[in-house]
Amino acid sequence: MQLKTALLSFILLICPCALCYGQLSFLGVNGERGYSAVRGTYVWDLDNNFIFTPSYEFYRQSDAPDVEETGATYRYGLRGSYDFSDDWRVYMQGYFLPEAVGNRGVSYFAGGRYHPFFRHGIFKDPFIDVRIGQGRTRTRIDSIGVWLDEPYKQVETNVRVEGGTEVGPWNLKAAWHKVIQYNNQVQPGISFSWADIPYMTAVVQGFLRSATALRVSYPTYLLTPYASAARYEYAETGRPAVAVSAGLTLKQGAFSFSGGVEVFEPRREETRKTFFSMSVEVDF
Repeated sequence: MQLKTALLSFILLICPCALCYGQLSFLGVNGERGYSAVRGTYVWDLDNNFIFTPSYEFYRQSDAPDVEETGATYRYGLRGSYDFSDDWRVYMQGYFLPEAVGNRGVSYFAGGRYHPFFRHGIFKDPFIDVRIGQGRTRTRIDSIGVWLDEPYKQVETNVRVEGGTEVGPWNLKAAWHKVIQYNNQVQPGISFSWADIPYMTAVVQGFLRSATALRVSYPTYLLTPYASAARYEYAETGRPAVAVSAGLTLKQGAFSFSGGVEVFEPRREETRKTFFSMSVEVDF
């Protein structure tokens, strides 16, 4: 039911743009205990150097009736970008997470991307993307499901840098996320319901201090195998964690289909989580 609601809401969101040039994509994962997540985006190119990208996302921790965190958490986003030239792009981006499972929040970013048409030996089409922003969250429940007497509020200032290039037949990408400052001391036992790990579809919970990730793919005419690895650290514990993923993308004309697996903390049996991912993308 949650998946049907997500798909219907996102379709209604993009209907006014249906006759425009763009790209529509859906990514989803499923895991243990009924975990599910969906991310949908529509890249709306106005063909006048402006590009708008609305997004709709949700995840559900579990569908078990005796689990406290059964409710779905939703996030709405909008990104607007402007191409100054073939090489330079600037953008602003915002997300809104309405009240769900005791959490709510808003975040906003500004950034720029440099992507020259360049080739030197085996290196081709390098790019670098830098953004800085803030996230403002309010939590009314602790990590074991007990409601707090007073809401816990947090403001984080963070920066993210992503870069990549083609190296011969390989496509390489790397991302680095760092929280510059938390306005309040991060308290053990209190976390936030939405945290993104670069190149992973599944959503994790907690206040992240940093994350570093690498993605490698081998594009061919029809099939593109890929693999990703990420190392991240929670602010409340300081303990590092690892996530890995691998899969295969099939391209047929304007359509692309992907299937893969994501494993969080693969070497820790007590906290290991495995998710199966799939995606579809179509160009208009």
